[in-house]
Amino acid sequence: MILQALNSYYQRLTEREDSDAAPEGFAPQSVSFALQLDGQGGLLDVLDLRELAAKGKKLVPRKMLVPDLGEAKGSGIKPTYLWGNSGYVLGRDDKSKSKRTADCLKAFRRLHEKLLEYVAAPEAAALLRFLRNPPAHDPHIEEKWADMATANLVFRVGRHYLHEIPALRAVWFAKGQNAEDVDAGICLVTGEHTRIAKLHPFIKGVPGGQTGGAAISAYNQDSFESFGKKKNFNAPVGKTAAFGYVTALNYLLSSPEQRLRLGAATVVCWAERDTPLEDNLLPLLNGREAGTGGAEVDTASAQERAVVLRRLGRGLPVTEAWPGLDPAVRIYVLALKPNAARLSVGFFLQGSAGEFLESIRSHYANLAIERRLDADPEFPSVWQITRAVLGKHKDAKDIQRLGDELIEGILSGHAYPAYLLPMCLQRLRSGDNINSVRTGLIKAMLIRNHAHKEELMSLNTEHPSPAYQLGRLFALLAGVQRKAIGQNINADIRDKYYGSASSTPAVVFPLLLRNAQHHISKAKAGGYDKLIRDVLEHIDNEFPAHLDLQAQGLFALGYYHQRVAKAAKSDDGAMIENTSTAQQQLS
Repeated sequence: MILQALNSYYQRLTEREDSDAAPEGFAPQSVSFALQLDGQGGLLDVLDLRELAAKGKKLVPRKMLVPDLGEAKGSGIKPTYLWGNSGYVLGRDDKSKSKRTADCLKAFRRLHEKLLEYVAAPEAAALLRFLRNPPAHDPHIEEKWADMATANLVFRVGRHYLHEIPALRAVWFAKGQNAEDVDAGICLVTGEHTRIAKLHPFIKGVPGGQTGGAAISAYNQDSFESFGKKKNFNAPVGKTAAFGYVTALNYLLSSPEQRLRLGAATVVCWAERDTPLEDNLLPLLNGREAGTGGAEVDTASAQERAVVLRRLGRGLPVTEAWPGLDPAVRIYVLALKPNAARLSVGFFLQGSAGEFLESIRSHYANLAIERRLDADPEFPSVWQITRAVLGKHKDAKDIQRLGDELIEGILSGHAYPAYLLPMCLQRLRSGDNINSVRTGLIKAMLIRNHAHKEELMSLNTEHPSPAYQLGRLFALLAGVQRKAIGQNINADIRDKYYGSASSTPAVVFPLLLRNAQHHISKAKAGGYDKLIRDVLEHIDNEFPAHLDLQAQGLFALGYYHQRVAKAAKSDDGAMIENTSTAQQQLS
């Protein structure tokens, strides 16, 4: 199903007028220089094709569609058609291995003599003359050799690049059609009787994968074979379909709007037909590109997506929340991870646009919580959630695992990964900030994974859970300490006692309450005294000896809600709690 959906997407790409999808037998490659030839094959100039990088002043190679079967080059001598590095094109590189470079040049020349022998185009004759005696030390080459030594080169005659000339491209297409090492069979992707691909082109752009690319379908060991079938004939895919699905996947992996990277994992999204959700589904989950510092998504688009999410949050149907969007269009989401020489599938989800949007709406509704600061995210991204869960000590494998499973849980509507709750609670016990992202995730876990129905968005002074009330009480005790001693405390009760207070309240709270009387007297904070007594009325006569994980989550919510609840100072300096809708941080 994955290969079929990708191959269909490739057909869509080829039908677009502005599409830059590669035709069969071609692939985008990084090219730095062009050798400008005259009609007799003489070298006129070396053209620098490099472009300024999107950020900074560094020159980077230009992407050009050139003839390429997409197979790994490996360590052997494998010449390419109408392009190559300096070792193949000039018989010279920076490694000083004259024997190998001489062999590379011979192989490159033989390939072109074989393919262009009967081509009447004058550009073909010019190229063959050049290859029979390449001027490896021409002054034009020496001038740019420091950058050319490791770069890919193409050829140009007049104003035309040779790999773009129809007559020379036709030769390459004919070579693919007449390949001798291809058997015929039934393609499992299209159901047609066609040429079966012995090896599939390689997929590039998955972080952590092989430099030259990797396969998603490969039988590269004898133990993978069955019934005498060799290599990919175990699961036959036609050459055209193999090229189609790989080209589509490589296109998605290079598209910032349809790709999301978390650690070593990569998630891509596409649709069966044109829909605005195709470019917006993953940005709805993640406002930043993760792993490289994060490039901000266009502000206007982010604002438009936020408007859609707010409309969905108010209960509007998809057609009203996103005018012009067809909720029935089919959407596909695929997660890939590197795995030695091959790529493994983390998950593959498919469903209608309406179903995916409903899952995202539900996710953000679960996360929604009173924000402590105006700068806190209204719709926390997957990257922000991952960072909040893992804290400062982030490992690529942890990011990959958490990102994969979190995205799958969000889009499928299933439970979040069970380990998120204890990890969040551990972050709080370790002294990390109890911010809106961490607390919102705790709330989401309690709702989705543990079926909590109580109002958890903002402060609820009548919440029935003793654990929630204990969290409120702990926030008040910390507040009165700050009022009595001041903000410049090396280690307040939050730093010293949060872990034990949230797990073994009976051990800690009697001590904290005794100390609180001293703080209340010193600060003359009678308002705090009243609030503490009000909270204690919601707790049984004895403090619980132990709180389980769910109760610890409620403790964190009570603590957070109490801290962000709106507060105002009375005339005598006491802190009077306003239990209406909380909007501001405790001063």
